[in-house]
Amino acid sequence: MKQALQLLDLIPKEKLDEILQAVNEACGIGSVIADTEGRPISSESNFSRFCKNYCRATEEGRNRCYQSDAFGGKMAMNHKEPYVYDCLNAGLVDCATPIIVEGHHLGNLNGGQVLEEPIPDAEAVARARAIDVDDIDGYLQALRKIPRVKRARLRKIVNLMSVITETISDLGIQKMLLAKQSKEYLNKLVNSVSDCIISLDANGAIVMCNEVCFDVFGSPRDKFFGRNFIDFLENGHVIGECKEKLDSGLMDTCRAELTAMRNDRTTFPVQVSISRVNDEDGNAVGYVAVLRDITEEKQVEKMKEDLVGMLTHDMRNPILAINKTLELLSTERLGPINDNQKKIMKLAINTNDQLGSMVNAFLDIFRDDNGRFELHRNCCEINKVVSVCIDEVALFLEDKKLEVTFRAQDPVIEVHCDLFRIKRTIGNLLSNAINYSVTEGKIMVSTRIAAGNEPDFLATIPPYCRNRIREDQRYCLLVIADTGYGIPEEYQESVFEKFFTVKTEEGLGRRGIGLGLAFCKLVTEAHDGVIFCRTPSGAVAGERTPGVEFHLALPYGIPLA
Repeated sequence: MKQALQLLDLIPKEKLDEILQAVNEACGIGSVIADTEGRPISSESNFSRFCKNYCRATEEGRNRCYQSDAFGGKMAMNHKEPYVYDCLNAGLVDCATPIIVEGHHLGNLNGGQVLEEPIPDAEAVARARAIDVDDIDGYLQALRKIPRVKRARLRKIVNLMSVITETISDLGIQKMLLAKQSKEYLNKLVNSVSDCIISLDANGAIVMCNEVCFDVFGSPRDKFFGRNFIDFLENGHVIGECKEKLDSGLMDTCRAELTAMRNDRTTFPVQVSISRVNDEDGNAVGYVAVLRDITEEKQVEKMKEDLVGMLTHDMRNPILAINKTLELLSTERLGPINDNQKKIMKLAINTNDQLGSMVNAFLDIFRDDNGRFELHRNCCEINKVVSVCIDEVALFLEDKKLEVTFRAQDPVIEVHCDLFRIKRTIGNLLSNAINYSVTEGKIMVSTRIAAGNEPDFLATIPPYCRNRIREDQRYCLLVIADTGYGIPEEYQESVFEKFFTVKTEEGLGRRGIGLGLAFCKLVTEAHDGVIFCRTPSGAVAGERTPGVEFHLALPYGIPLA
């Protein structure tokens, strides 16, 4: 019967060959490490021409040699010491010492291929014919060249082989202990994980899992192992679809959100990740599933939805009420007001509008996360929109003594877009430019029509969004440049992510909750456009206030022919 534990599982063949080479250099005999049935595990080291070319050259000869090596190992085990014996094939003197690891007899170190006394020719010829040797003369000539070794010398060799097998056994024990410790560590590691780790066979039956599975599913061990994994899922067909995708090579790991069932049939939401386990030939031998209970995450998500609903709906009503009140006062329906009061009133209206814009941006981002974001397009003239946006922030510009320059290369640029959201996008970019410009700085705004294949236009676009530009499309290009502390190049892509803010060495970071630019990106990409920021090409290296340019490109007109 095949041993459950194999010597090569513990010691590589290269190491065994290295040990045999040392034996040969010390003793000058042929040797081999064989399994308990006599089959070679190592290379056949320093074998004589007689053994290689005659004794083991025929099928019958090899079988007898294997039987002889197995016999020697068995006798050594029975006598509990190295064993010297006559080879069952050719009658040479051989010896065997067993290799034992943790009580397991894993193989033998067989050596010898020597003679104490010559073998009579008649006996040798009979042995040759018994193993179907054709070249009898060559057999006899090779036999006569076998070295003669006295029994005392052979005993010393056997004692050395015994020491060597003890060394091999010690190496095996060390490897076994290390493997055992690694397995125990792995078990502790796996069982310390809060997620369920489940091993499935090729048919999807559960064959192994970590301890947390029994608590998560409320199932005892005897009712968990052996059951099909889909029995614990309400929508188990998804697992079958995942297995098909894994088996077809479409993906390495399949992830899905499912509803799992405990042993008492109560349900809970889970996130499952399944990977395929292959054998050496690439055939599926099983799957590994990592399952995580996401009940708390779903509860937090629901709380977030409720909070967003409260903020975006309950806050909009008082903002609208304040706006109406301010409009009523500013139009002097309740009585005349002086110029300073009008100025303050306009500032209050603009500030309230900004607050309303923030709430609407928050709502739009929430809608996008939940797949409910929609555009309401109509035709609008971008230059007029930009002018209106600049007028709305006039008081903020005046407060920081900022100079604004607006240059429209094309006098009329009509774009089919969602006017309300594009206006808010331009307003956000202008507010950013004002907030992060130094006092008495400058803000440059420009618009023009650019072709998607225009070299100057393409040269400004960073690699991470270049694939969004169609060369057969024209674009309305809006650029807003400030004279602030700028945005480091490594953050110029990240600033458009939700809740991302940048802090500069001067402490004047891109402040806020990090939703303004995320909203701008959402709106722009919903229009099939591109938005990005870059350091002005003319900025001097190391300049304290190099500023930053925000580029907004929206599709203009029909694609080029």
